Amino acid sequence: MIDLTTLRPGLEIPTISRPGDYQYWNRYAAVNYEFAGHHMDDAAAQHEGFEAAIGMGPFIHALLHVLLREWAGEDVARVIHVGLRSRRPWLRGRTLIQGGTVTAVREAAGERFVSLDVWGDDDTGERLFTGEAEIAFPAGSLPPP
Repeated sequence: MIDLTTLRPGLEIPTISRPGDYQYWNRYAAVNYEFAGHHMDDAAAQHEGFEAAIGMGPFIHALLHVLLREWAGEDVARVIHVGLRSRRPWLRGRTLIQGGTVTAVREAAGERFVSLDVWGDDDTGERLFTGEAEIAFPAGSLPPP
């Protein structure tokens, strides 16, 4: 969870990582009925031009929410917005590493809003996506700016 005394632009939040394997992808697919061949089978993905099976975009987006909630605190802040722009697929066998940097902190309507640039890389250092997020903290939950 966030150290409330260090909240400022430039702050890098702790990363999270998840292995790109069928164990995780099957759980997500089961809940969301997303059993597309290119997510479940290397040969199907290769037939479509990918190197291996690929992770689901909505799952990557959901993991960004996990990143933000683990950093900000499930019961402290609320996620306002999370957007991402995919550059490359998350390939089976690669670890997804997600992180972010605070870009702005502002107060409005009795809350403190924190904007972040977010990103995702694989374990080879390939940038898979970039994006942005915004979180709101109740004004009374943080020290003065």
